[in-house]
Amino acid sequence: MASQLHRRQVLLFLAAVLLPCAALVGLGLRLVVQERELSVARVAEERRRITRQLRQELASHLERTALRQVTALAVRPGLLQAREYGDPSVALVAQVSAGQIVLPWEDDTPTNKPRNPLKQRAFAERVGRAERAEFAEARPAVAADLFRQATRAAQDPVQAGSAQLALARVLTKAGRERDALAEYRSLLALPPDVTDEHGIPLSLYAANQMLKRDVADVPVWESLRRALPAERWPSPPALYLLRDLVSGYLARVSEGESRRAALGAVRQIADDIARTEQATALKADYTRLGLVPMDAAPASHANTWVPYGTPTWLVGAVPNGSAGQIVVVAVGFEPALAAVAARTATSSDTPGEIVLTKTTAVADDEPLGSDLPGLAVRFRPSANAGTSDAGGVRSWFYAATLCLVIGVMLFGAYLLWRDVRREVRLAEMRSSFVSAVSHELKTPLTAIRMFAETLRMGRPADARARDEYLDTIVNESERLTRLLNNVLDFSKIEQGTKSYRRAPHSLAEIVRFAARAMQYPLEQQRFVLRTEIDENMPPVHVDRDAIEQAILNLLSNAMKYSGDSRDIEMRLRSEDGLAVIDVSDRGVGIEPAEQSRIFERFYRVSNADNARIPGTGLGLTVVQHIAGAHGGRVTVRSAPGEGSTFSLLLPSDTDQESGIRSQE
Repeated sequence: MASQLHRRQVLLFLAAVLLPCAALVGLGLRLVVQERELSVARVAEERRRITRQLRQELASHLERTALRQVTALAVRPGLLQAREYGDPSVALVAQVSAGQIVLPWEDDTPTNKPRNPLKQRAFAERVGRAERAEFAEARPAVAADLFRQATRAAQDPVQAGSAQLALARVLTKAGRERDALAEYRSLLALPPDVTDEHGIPLSLYAANQMLKRDVADVPVWESLRRALPAERWPSPPALYLLRDLVSGYLARVSEGESRRAALGAVRQIADDIARTEQATALKADYTRLGLVPMDAAPASHANTWVPYGTPTWLVGAVPNGSAGQIVVVAVGFEPALAAVAARTATSSDTPGEIVLTKTTAVADDEPLGSDLPGLAVRFRPSANAGTSDAGGVRSWFYAATLCLVIGVMLFGAYLLWRDVRREVRLAEMRSSFVSAVSHELKTPLTAIRMFAETLRMGRPADARARDEYLDTIVNESERLTRLLNNVLDFSKIEQGTKSYRRAPHSLAEIVRFAARAMQYPLEQQRFVLRTEIDENMPPVHVDRDAIEQAILNLLSNAMKYSGDSRDIEMRLRSEDGLAVIDVSDRGVGIEPAEQSRIFERFYRVSNADNARIPGTGLGLTVVQHIAGAHGGRVTVRSAPGEGSTFSLLLPSDTDQESGIRSQE
């Protein structure tokens, strides 16, 4: 009947709670999934929109920048040799000839100009005679006169400067160091556009000779300062030589305005060298960048911008309509990105921080398209993205609601499972209790009736045998009394009506009386009870009958669970202000995991050996209640196979006990 009731409770719980909860969970999960899908779709669409906008903005910016440079070339053809292009984001503008980039210093007409003056016949003959006297004939004095004549006859600053440099050289060979130094000082004043065939200003050669002589004065620095790149893009040899000379000047100057200016010049030259080297590398790699096919006409060219080098340039080839040629324009990546970001910064729908990358190694990157290869848009969540995303808030709300519902459902299921399990366990215990009580009552009643009927029939005739029968009847009656007392006491304990009448009593007398009461059943089952009593124990305030019942219950348990052992010990002792009654056996013992439960009502250790031992599961429960009602406690020390010792601990201080009221 109870089992059917439990099943109905479970079914009712499933119908009333679990099914609606399951439906709510399913609906919530569906809403969360739909919301997440919609959120992902919105973010993806927004990213595509932002990518299109950035692609258009970047391409338009690059095209406008290139168009401005091509337009400027039509007005200023010399812009191809310029060091600066009027736009700080432009790193290089160069013309393409025969499928190759012509770098600014390679098409510098003034740089090629020295070749013609130096090869003029009259000047070349004078220089030739002077060089033969210097090198072949080893006559530096004669060579000096000839170079001086060539200097006076020069018709061009380049001719004059070249001859003067040679004159200073041979004067040094002739041992006329002061005259050579004067010539070099004169050369320091040459303008920087007076260069040799390598594009190196002649004044730098003079400055080099002065620094070799540890002369680092103001004229030397002024010569170096004038040679610093300004309007035109210098050649690489000129930059390298200028870098070495300025570094040498810094090594010889310790302080002053010139040193501070030289430090700034070193940084400028380093930047120019880096840009020059990157331009040289671009020329070498131009054909494999795929900007313009070799057989494609400029009119059919579609502009493509490719990232190149470090720092990154966006390189594109655009047609120069007026000249019918192609011009390569390199725009700095960072300035271009800053310009695009400035125009798109007002977009309030951007779902995160946007950066342009040169790689698409990240799966979420959005490529900018075929006209901007190697470039992509990467979306990074912004700091306030989580707080402004309503979809995310709703998802969290749904998730929290689901967790709450599931938690309530699981908690309700746990409570139901616990209650059903407790009811089933109590029902089983009650059933076992009824069966045990019936058995416990039947055994002594059967013995009493058998011996009483035997006596009624006049048997046996022997007076000794009759006395033994009467003792058995009395013992079994006392056994019935103890059993009924346990049941009645437990009933009162359950109802809260159990009370105790305390008065001063000698525990030694109570212990001896309990031992005498159990003497007959102990002898019948061949047990040996050893008692050890401290006669100096003072009287204690206890309910004599209750304490006696507790001791009898402990002795009865010791008899039941002694197994093959027939030794029982009972001691009365004092310990830490407490009166202690120990009952020890050498029987089966108790598992450690069971020791905390043996005092529960109806509980009995479930194993094959205990199943054959009669009992109600109430004896230790009554003992524990009696001990607690007297302000004490009951403890157990046991190990499987080594027996058990139950200790009843009671306060032994008479004055303290007299102030304790009876407990129910």
